[in-house]
Amino acid sequence: MAAAPVTRIAIPPAVKITLGAFAGSLLLGLAIIALLGVSLSRALPVALDGAFGDARALADTLVFMTPRLLVALGALVAIRGGMFNLGGEGQLQMGAIGAMLPFLAFGDIGPALMPLAILSGALCGAIWALVPALLKLWRGADEIISTLLMNFIAIYVLKYLVQGPMRPEGSNFNMSAQLPDGGILPVLLPGTRLHLGVVLALAIAVATWFVLRHTAFGLRLRASGQSPRFVRLQGQPAGRMILSSMAISGAIGGLAGAFEVMGVQYRLIDGFSSGLGFEGLAVAFLAGLDPLGSVLVSLYFGAINSAALALQSTLSIPAALAEILSGLPIVILAVVSGIYLLKGRPVWNSTQ
Repeated sequence: MAAAPVTRIAIPPAVKITLGAFAGSLLLGLAIIALLGVSLSRALPVALDGAFGDARALADTLVFMTPRLLVALGALVAIRGGMFNLGGEGQLQMGAIGAMLPFLAFGDIGPALMPLAILSGALCGAIWALVPALLKLWRGADEIISTLLMNFIAIYVLKYLVQGPMRPEGSNFNMSAQLPDGGILPVLLPGTRLHLGVVLALAIAVATWFVLRHTAFGLRLRASGQSPRFVRLQGQPAGRMILSSMAISGAIGGLAGAFEVMGVQYRLIDGFSSGLGFEGLAVAFLAGLDPLGSVLVSLYFGAINSAALALQSTLSIPAALAEILSGLPIVILAVVSGIYLLKGRPVWNSTQ
């Protein structure tokens, strides 16, 4: 009796390259730890315990994951719509400012403060993202440059606010007053930092995947990103799709900042982001512009940051190791993708 043929699962080249980039970066990270004179047999258990060892470590990993995931989702929505949105950092900063506005305007208004703060954060992020979209439609301004420059404007707007109008009287610190209890996202697991924003971010990832893959709007958005001229010939308003994609992108990015303020910092602090928006953009590309893939990649970034804190506190390994391990897969993937592009075989297809 002849043996049944073995069915092999075909793994897309993009997945192979991405997994190879992560494996290579982890190996280089282990080599760096060894060069620092720390035994790998001591470092590895500390890193794993720091990222996944108990409920508190896992919660920290998920909390670190959340802003990166949201910015990544915002970036990929814009890219699907044909806009290269580099303004995730600025939209995150404006979302953080927006989350504080209802409290500053109305004071402690109880439970109504939380939904107002979330909506205000999303709205501020959306408005900030619409500016480059309008400039592109009105004057043909390159959105890559305009979104990038608006990051710096947002950062300095936040600096001005926490050093001036939002700084409590008599305080010498560059931060606003603390949100009242009604504006703080509830902790889902006592004894940890796991807040409601983590669950909302995961729900937004699933919703983004569903909209892009299984709705007429998602199909029009991807078609607009792939061929605006074809969309116009079909009688669809390409400009409206650009505005829609950037508004949604900015709103999701704004939520990243709002959740950081309402779930982690509890106030607006100068320099609270430290490049979360740029890391989120990297997450989107490392995930192949896939919403569910972004969950896995941002989870990797969250675990790396949790592990780095544990390595620093236990073995005195510099926390900068997390930045190295976050940046290495990006560098490796950029080099490999560039080689593929030169061969005329791009790693990713934006219409997928």
